[in-house]
Amino acid sequence: MNLKTRLEIAGAGLLAMLDPDKEFMPTNGYEVAHDLGRWWDAALRLEETIGFVIPAELEAASLRNLQRLTDNPDRLLMNRMDVPWLQEKAKINPHNFRETLLALGGLVRRRQSLWAREASLLLARTMDRILQADGRFDYTGLGSWGQVPHTEDPSHTEAKRGNWFDGTATSGRALEALVWLFEVTSAPEVLDVARRIAEHHLASSTNRDGSMRQEIVDSENIGHNHSYHGTLRGLLLFGLLTGKRDYVDVVEATYRNAVRNRIVKESGWTPHDLGKLRFPNGNGDPVTDPASTGDSAQLALWLALRAGCDDLLDDVERLVRARLLPAQMTDEDIQSNLGRTFAPRERGAWCIHSSSHAGKGCTPDVHAAVTHTLCDIHSHILTRTATGIRVNLHFDTENETLRMISTRGQEAKVTVTVKRPDTVLIRIPGWAPEPSIRLAVDGKTCPLRRTGVFVWIPVDALKIGSEIELSHDLPERYTDEVMPSGRCYRFKWLGDEITGIDPQEDGLPFYPSMA
Repeated sequence: MNLKTRLEIAGAGLLAMLDPDKEFMPTNGYEVAHDLGRWWDAALRLEETIGFVIPAELEAASLRNLQRLTDNPDRLLMNRMDVPWLQEKAKINPHNFRETLLALGGLVRRRQSLWAREASLLLARTMDRILQADGRFDYTGLGSWGQVPHTEDPSHTEAKRGNWFDGTATSGRALEALVWLFEVTSAPEVLDVARRIAEHHLASSTNRDGSMRQEIVDSENIGHNHSYHGTLRGLLLFGLLTGKRDYVDVVEATYRNAVRNRIVKESGWTPHDLGKLRFPNGNGDPVTDPASTGDSAQLALWLALRAGCDDLLDDVERLVRARLLPAQMTDEDIQSNLGRTFAPRERGAWCIHSSSHAGKGCTPDVHAAVTHTLCDIHSHILTRTATGIRVNLHFDTENETLRMISTRGQEAKVTVTVKRPDTVLIRIPGWAPEPSIRLAVDGKTCPLRRTGVFVWIPVDALKIGSEIELSHDLPERYTDEVMPSGRCYRFKWLGDEITGIDPQEDGLPFYPSMA
């Protein structure tokens, strides 16, 4: 299982979504300005993670487009009134605070762009200026925008219901981008507005015991799952940045009690909508968004690696194996459906799915979001710690110390070849049947010396070229998941992968049929 090859085809799809007939803008998505910010974030992360090459002409065009769509008093990404084919969808959209900061912050990090630094700090100062004491933005404080109307999307307008409003789709989702911007600029004004937003959402978007904030899932609230997850991600990153453990503890509790196997089901299915059902599919269930599945996997990854919750690494790998990779459009999908015409942008892409467990395609911002997640996961398959090199996830990878191959057949096997001797720790999945777990070094069976969820192989047992093999059975099991409509799906699992589904759905299904 090699994530790098999946990221390579994701990158190909990312480049193909730039439309040469529309000035190389990312078209046919939610909103061009929004999707351009996400394109920059994903492209730069791919470059950083796997050495992905952004062609010079496409980077130059995308930079011109970014400068053009942020050429306004606040440097907020926005479709322009003076571009005829963008005019109809030109809106002041506070949903894009995050997307603008992601793009500009990425250019500061990867290109040391002074223009991007100045533009991002101007936007951060604008956000600080219009952020009111109750946590809402006063949009009348934005710069002069001429005839451009404000968005009418009810999830972005911060309308109050009683004394509460849902700000996850505006300020909440932007918090993580502010944290990343502070990390590359050290600008105190960025940290200050991040603090104010974090304090508001800790109080208004979470419960201290980790239970779900009922206002968010109330049937009258027009909520957005990806923004809710983004708010939790931002709160966690803010807590880790500032050393405020209460933020970390609340996000961990919320992940365990409200998100895990609830908002995001064990299979990885999760809705686009939270609260009011805005976009039902033909069965009366919400359309599903793999970006939120990726958000959940990334939350689990950060909690494991940065907050000591090592057991959650099982969740990371399950969400990748059971949902994110099956939902990606692959070359095999294209080759096995030759009667259908595929757009180049669909290769390697992800989309909003109308069917709950089928229907691959390309939704630009979703494609970029999942790419972002998988870049982070790929970068942390192996990590160096004070106690040695940790194998956190069972995916193929290599660094200067180890080369790792993961195979699944009748059993699961992880083979680690030592390139430079060091103490090695390999995660044992919590679902692996204990009697089946076997460890061998250079062909000799070894006792399992454990530290937490890892088996520990000391450096003095290894040499250059040593081969470590960890193997265990893949237990078969069946689970049922009941959807909001009452429709029930049955899954067959081998370990943490889904190998069958009933009922099957039409149109590029994710899993083989069990029937």
